[in-house]
Amino acid sequence: MQRDIDCADFRQFIDPYLDGEFDETERTAFDRHLTVCGDCRRHFEQQAWMQGALRPALKRPSRMPPAARDRLCTRLRAAERPARIRRAARRVAAPLSTLAAMGAVLLMVTPLTGFKPTVMAEAVDQHVRPLPVEMPSPIDQEVERWFEGKVPFDMTAPRFDDERVVLLGGRLSQVQRPGEESRQAAYLVYGVGRHKLTVLVFDGTGLEIDAPMTKVDGKSVYLHDDRGVRVALFQRGPLAYAFTSDLPQQRMLELIGKTH
Repeated sequence: MQRDIDCADFRQFIDPYLDGEFDETERTAFDRHLTVCGDCRRHFEQQAWMQGALRPALKRPSRMPPAARDRLCTRLRAAERPARIRRAARRVAAPLSTLAAMGAVLLMVTPLTGFKPTVMAEAVDQHVRPLPVEMPSPIDQEVERWFEGKVPFDMTAPRFDDERVVLLGGRLSQVQRPGEESRQAAYLVYGVGRHKLTVLVFDGTGLEIDAPMTKVDGKSVYLHDDRGVRVALFQRGPLAYAFTSDLPQQRMLELIGKTH
């Protein structure tokens, strides 16, 4: 059973939480604590602001004196020379059969160049990245207000009839559609027992999906399975909702059927 964390745990490990170093279970525990603890939420907002303010300064390059740079480059070249010699010897000694096998691998990989992921594959990519929420709250209206003016559409969070689904918060995101510039999106995080459920909300105008489809309470729901997680995408008016989780597919469809 997942252990609830306390304020001491949260403050001790807030830096790896902000840096996205936790796995999904740890991340969910911290997200859940933020929704119930106002003190830690304020501490989180202060730390996140400080990290955001410092990051640009840390990325600025510093000037190294020319003499020191020359000494460093000389040492690096000297350290690299034996490795280059060993790599060259291995290339020369490689049998023809090995080179042929490498060529076959290259032939198989080359056609993938320029491949553009679908919106559903992008939903998986974002789900598996352990990023913190920017607006931690279990209240739908509060999260919706936070998105006002930040996304170019009226973001409406799905309402679940199932009380086991708990909103943990949201963050700004983007989706990239083939042949188009990226679009701003809202990214919502929920806890469903020990499972994480994320919902990517974006303007679905003109969206075309090439994926298996099923009907759930009159909704056309498109399905995608990748890396052990499932995506169920549907539209409500102009908005598209991509539900992503490691929950069984039937359970996800039941959740969609209970949204309004």
